[in-house]
Amino acid sequence: MHLGFHYHIPIYHDDLDRPRVPGYLGRFLDELALHCKTLVCFAHSPRPDEITRMDYVLSAANIECVDIGPHVSIPQRIIGARRFTQPLRNQRHQLDAILIRGPSPLLPAMARAAGDLPTALLLVGDYVAATDDLRQPRWRKEAIRLWSRWNQWQERQIAHHALTFVNSRKLYEQLRSTVPNLVETRTTTLTASDFFEREDTCIARPIRLLYTGRLDRGKGLLLIVQAVSELVAQGDDIVFDLVGWAEKGDDVEAEIRQLADRLGIGGRVLLHGFKPVGPTLFAHYRQADIYVIASTGSEGFPRTIWEAMAHSLPVVATRVGSIPLYLEDRENVMLVQPGASGSLALAIRKLVAEPDLRRRLIASGIKTARENTVERRVEEMAHSLQDWLRPCQN
Repeated sequence: MHLGFHYHIPIYHDDLDRPRVPGYLGRFLDELALHCKTLVCFAHSPRPDEITRMDYVLSAANIECVDIGPHVSIPQRIIGARRFTQPLRNQRHQLDAILIRGPSPLLPAMARAAGDLPTALLLVGDYVAATDDLRQPRWRKEAIRLWSRWNQWQERQIAHHALTFVNSRKLYEQLRSTVPNLVETRTTTLTASDFFEREDTCIARPIRLLYTGRLDRGKGLLLIVQAVSELVAQGDDIVFDLVGWAEKGDDVEAEIRQLADRLGIGGRVLLHGFKPVGPTLFAHYRQADIYVIASTGSEGFPRTIWEAMAHSLPVVATRVGSIPLYLEDRENVMLVQPGASGSLALAIRKLVAEPDLRRRLIASGIKTARENTVERRVEEMAHSLQDWLRPCQN
């Protein structure tokens, strides 16, 4: 099939004219291209501050990158939607379908630009729920919430007539009664060659806790710092490694440092910055003892949990979003209620103290992660797309 693809993450062409994207998206696109005759990516060009995170070179020869214009602010994209979607209008007659990942500012406009071209959606989040975690003046936050609801309403109208993939059980339950062609999937960066197997962790001291991904208050990072402080006060030798980046204009990294210093554990909270998907990032998983994510509100299913399990890490997570729905009945994660540093500290201490529990979580986690490689999930998605398109092509 000749498939179009759009998401708001830009594609950057380096000095050797190689197309580069963030690793989590690049692995998906390269794998998807294996199931296509051509994969045409309609993408923005990046802002200068985004280029350093374009860590992955797309390798599939059948990927065509179409520049739809600069990655400007959301209001500018909405106002100039026709200009940004014109490249799709120009090429839609050459495609069998388009897959649009969302939520995304131009999702509604891209779907309209597709015209009669079959449109599929891959929904991986919820803009409306995410507004709760925004650090904005009240008036601006409410304006963003109103726009998010409008964007979501349009998204749901399109989903009713599309093949719609969702990576969240919560979102699946919300849509199942109104979206006829709904498929639950998992989004992951893992390839079959990424796994690192070991029977146990927490053998040496200090115990290394790890968080990877976007530095976001909604991930409960300040709560984890507080939990580390409580554990250190009780005599535990703990270090907390954070590997990731803050969004432009977000001062959460400074807040983390300030809180750690105020609690007297500045030397135990280490911020390593952005690391590309692959060996550089995975080295942090291999050196860690426990993976911790303490999301407090909106959450689908963090792909970093699959990465942690694939690297033989026991996981402590909060009972939010799709995390308990996917994992609670499989005994491969310790779940705690969100918003309480004391609960996090107790769960971490329990894992450190009970090797049999750690080993059970590790063994079960590896098994679960093997079910969620990018090869397996993209193949399932491609088959669903082909089956859905077959009546359109006859």
